[in-house]
Amino acid sequence: MDVDGNEALTMLKTSEEKQTYGSIISFQSIDYTYPSKKYCHICLSPCLKKKKPKQILFNLTGIFKPGMNAILGPTGSGKSTLLDILADRKHHRGLTGQVLIDGQTKMQDFKYRVGYVSQVNMLCETLTVRENLTFSANVRLSRNISAEAKIAIIDQVIGQLGLEKCANSRVGTENRRGISGGERRRTNIGMELVLSPSVLFLDEPTTGRIIFA
Repeated sequence: MDVDGNEALTMLKTSEEKQTYGSIISFQSIDYTYPSKKYCHICLSPCLKKKKPKQILFNLTGIFKPGMNAILGPTGSGKSTLLDILADRKHHRGLTGQVLIDGQTKMQDFKYRVGYVSQVNMLCETLTVRENLTFSANVRLSRNISAEAKIAIIDQVIGQLGLEKCANSRVGTENRRGISGGERRRTNIGMELVLSPSVLFLDEPTTGRIIFA
């Protein structure tokens, strides 16, 4: 699924810079194979001498344009594997094919130009929504960005994700109720969005794999 148009998600920049509307991710002839370990039925440990390669992806070619894109398919069809390859989170061993961003091969700083939201929420449960976003901004944004600019970015992310009402609420723990599950998920997305990535990868944000490019 490909939704054209730049209104799906606007990547944020500091007030001195123009907004970014995403990059184009394309891939050609992607094959991915990894060695499958056989386990001993007695001790349940892997028998390292017996490995049978298993091919997960077969000659995949496609393009994701700026906007919202989704990878859909049944369980075990390789959706997460493809997503990890596009986000450069897979070891290149067993991988053939090419992934391009805006028509060019991935540069050394590719991982700093894209955001990746995993299935597991990476939040500090004792902090508020705003404090979590502030932590991500302070740790991962350039030191050249002023404190005022970082606050402006955080405020924009909070507004864009509809987190105004819970911005000063603690995320919550198992023993202490906090924000809702949907608010947790949006906060987790915000942790990456404060970086103003040109591409944002999300692994099962609802019930499927989605890419904001």
